[in-house]
Amino acid sequence: MNDSLSRRLAHELRQRAREEGFDGVGVARASRLDRDGQALQAWLAQDRHAAMAWLAREPDKRADPRRLLPGCRSVVVLAMNYFPGHEAAAVPHGRAPVALYARGRDYHKVIGKKLKRLETWLGTATGSAVRSFVDTGPVLERAWAERAGLGWIGKNSCLLNRESGSWMLLAEILTTAELEPDPGPSSDFCGTCTACIEACPTDAIVAPAVVDSTRCISYWTIEHRGPIPENVRPGLGEWIFGCDLCQDVCPWNHKSSVTVPPGRFENREDLRGLDPGEVLAMDEATFRARYSGTSLMRAKWQGMRRNACVVLGNRRDDAALPVLRQALTDSDPVVQSHAEWAVRRIEGSAAAAESDPKNPSESG
Repeated sequence: MNDSLSRRLAHELRQRAREEGFDGVGVARASRLDRDGQALQAWLAQDRHAAMAWLAREPDKRADPRRLLPGCRSVVVLAMNYFPGHEAAAVPHGRAPVALYARGRDYHKVIGKKLKRLETWLGTATGSAVRSFVDTGPVLERAWAERAGLGWIGKNSCLLNRESGSWMLLAEILTTAELEPDPGPSSDFCGTCTACIEACPTDAIVAPAVVDSTRCISYWTIEHRGPIPENVRPGLGEWIFGCDLCQDVCPWNHKSSVTVPPGRFENREDLRGLDPGEVLAMDEATFRARYSGTSLMRAKWQGMRRNACVVLGNRRDDAALPVLRQALTDSDPVVQSHAEWAVRRIEGSAAAAESDPKNPSESG
């Protein structure tokens, strides 16, 4: 493919991507990512991936897109903003927060349809082989986004951009076509800032851009199956699905005024925050009817009810005792054990308060 055709196709690809609603488009020349591949190997060797065994499968494919698509010459990276604005992002009083990306339709579905149309056009226009991913394959997407000039990997391990901050979802198209690459990789603009590291309540950011999943709130509330260790539960606070704390404090997010267009992810008012007592009492049919098509399905009905118990236990509000006691006979032993923990935590807090000589309820 000659240079002029390569430029023309890359230009048309960017135009079509923006028409589909992507906010950022970058192209990088396909090659092996030696530095990032080595970083992944070190991360895996330290068991930072917790129980996410799929991350350890065929790491060589993650480091080299040519192992995923033979003859791959170009990696197209697309970014879509999902920040709804500060007012819409606020969690209503009394609700347990849900990570921002999960407050509407599952982004895999929203982005997937748009990506498929771009993939089909690119394959036809270039006569090349193509393959696309939306967080569904062994692609080091942030590393490729950095190389394609879309931003840099921040200390919280998210991709950061000076215009839109870190509220971006990524997708990739691998192609055997040779497209004009963008200047990259991007420079790092985190500087000496450590706000994200200091804000993490579980100390999950163990080094700049290195997150230990065994300490991460998002891992425990979304990816982990089965019981959450008791020593981990207090650190989860009131997060019922995911966590945004390391992004909330990022100065680049404070400076950004970029917000998602209305309707892009069909952000729902009821997903700004959940009532943990209601979630715990919900049967599976009701849960599926209400949350089907959203990212909450990733944690499943059982996981969300387990998370609800942790939130209620951390709140130590005796108003939650009736619903928790009802869950003591739940058919799911994980939910049952977490309800027992929450009841002990609440009753222990109440007992401590009653025995406190400074407690005004004991005077007179």
